[in-house]
Amino acid sequence: MRRRPVMSLLFICATLLGYTNALASGPGVGGRRVRLDNEPGGPYLIRAVTSPTPPIIENFNVEVKVVSAETGHEVLDAQVLIKAEPVEFEATPLSEIASHDFAPLPTEYAAHLPIPESGLWLVSIQVESEWGYGEVSFYQQISKPSNLGAIVSIGAPVGGLLLLMLTFFWLQKNNPATADRVN
Repeated sequence: MRRRPVMSLLFICATLLGYTNALASGPGVGGRRVRLDNEPGGPYLIRAVTSPTPPIIENFNVEVKVVSAETGHEVLDAQVLIKAEPVEFEATPLSEIASHDFAPLPTEYAAHLPIPESGLWLVSIQVESEWGYGEVSFYQQISKPSNLGAIVSIGAPVGGLLLLMLTFFWLQKNNPATADRVN
């Protein structure tokens, strides 16, 4: 009966490895949500996408695409600043310079804002380049992290696979045709 310890060890390893991957972060990881799409801000049309969905404490990313409203071309040499200010409570406002280096697409800008508290935040995007200055904003609810989602997303497939394997082994052990061949 060495199968039980081996199966238990495999289950624990799969759970721990899966949980680590579930906590990955960065732009585009954990679902994305378009917050603004071609929103006019000064001489620009600005698209803002947030991730993950839903945003949680310490894990909030904003991707920004800046297009000249006049020419329709992407603006690649702008200074993009992303700010977050609490709306209904006292907390320190945050600001980060967005860069191409952090963005999933090389023509976009992105920044990570490690928002420290849950609640409603006003997120502002300020853009400045040779075309001029523009600003847009949106409200964002930040949630407390929940381990339940990670547990369910990892535990359900692993548990289902384990149940399937146990059923297979039970059927093999209790099948009269295989019992006759063994004896």
